[in-house]
Amino acid sequence: MKSSIYLLFPIFFLLVFAGCKQEEKKTTTHSHEEEEYTCPMHPQIVQDEPGSCPICGMDLVKKGNHSSAEVSEELNYVLKPTNTSTVSSIATVQLEEKSRQIKTISNGIVTYDTRQAFSIPIRFSGRIEKLFVTYNFQPVEKGQKILEIYSPDIVTAQRELLYLQESDPGNTSLMESAKEKLRLLGVTDKQIQQLNKTGRENYSLSIYSPYSGYMIEESALGNSANLSQPAMSTSTSSGGGMGGDGMGLGSTASTSISGPANQTEIQLREGMYLNAGQTAFRVINTDKVWAEFNIYQQDASNIKVNQPIEISFNDPGIDKIEAKVNFVQPFFEAGENFTKVRVYLSNPKGKYKVGQLATGTIVSESKNGKWIPSSAVLDLGTKTIAFVKKGNEFQPVAITTGQRSEDLIEVREGLSVGDKIAYNAQFMIDSESFIRINQ
Repeated sequence: MKSSIYLLFPIFFLLVFAGCKQEEKKTTTHSHEEEEYTCPMHPQIVQDEPGSCPICGMDLVKKGNHSSAEVSEELNYVLKPTNTSTVSSIATVQLEEKSRQIKTISNGIVTYDTRQAFSIPIRFSGRIEKLFVTYNFQPVEKGQKILEIYSPDIVTAQRELLYLQESDPGNTSLMESAKEKLRLLGVTDKQIQQLNKTGRENYSLSIYSPYSGYMIEESALGNSANLSQPAMSTSTSSGGGMGGDGMGLGSTASTSISGPANQTEIQLREGMYLNAGQTAFRVINTDKVWAEFNIYQQDASNIKVNQPIEISFNDPGIDKIEAKVNFVQPFFEAGENFTKVRVYLSNPKGKYKVGQLATGTIVSESKNGKWIPSSAVLDLGTKTIAFVKKGNEFQPVAITTGQRSEDLIEVREGLSVGDKIAYNAQFMIDSESFIRINQ
């Protein structure tokens, strides 16, 4: 028994000695690691003592010398994804339900009244001998010469009348038929009287403008601003004439025009031929103009014809005017639905210039609803959102908006009365994150 115990003692001491050696090795290795120094910018540089990095010159630091910050409840919000909430100290507004008047403000422009667009058709075929119009939107007065045309049809019709007058003056029936033929070609009674008096036909006949306004070439209408809206109406002539050897094509009571518009060179040239029935020019008269405003679809439901509208102009010399809405039309353009509101303006002295900017203010009846500032709403194109404050953070919420009234916008869905909302929604967005809306 004693011999067995004596044999176990050497084995015990061997185990203890091996354990001490292992512990000593670990301590030595750990101590060696703590004494290694490296460069923060160049980790391949390792030394056993402090010094400087041979590459960048920075002081070397001990390996594994890192301090860890304790994560407390105050830092929990940092661990949330940046696209689910936004933290900021900005002003907030509280959603309230109240009744207020709907005040719609819209920018617009003064444009031509297309009902004051008159055509000057050519009633006979012929060649342009002289042209007195050189550019589009050239101002003309009623009775001003615009063309001289040679036409075999007119020459032939004049000769028929002169032949009857000379050979058979007593045949009133044929004489009247010859005169009527000239009238249908556009020759006036004054022109016919002059033909009977001189007894000589005219080879080159003048065409005068029967209207005052801006002369526009028919082929240029597709490129003219403000004239590509509803189709122009063509005025039916009712008499009128021309002095000398000219031809009358109708008349109008318009007498004044305003300043020039977009001027481009006309395409017609002397020597070119015009066909019977062809409209060579149109005249736009500016004694009456339109003020047109584009209204968002959601703001147009309360706007009616004959509703009062206040119009101000960008010209400080023109005072605000009180008018009435004359026309309301749904419109679709460039993939967007809106409503066009039109006001008819009398402009006999050229007070309002075509192309002039205007601002229209329409006040409708009071409406009960939930309202927030327009700045608190962010339009993402497919969604409209607002940032609701929940605790110490703001979270984006999808909302449905309605009408606008000045700087306020109606909220129909998505928010409740009492919710605190970020006053400036645009401030909540940065360029490196997207907003994920909780559905």
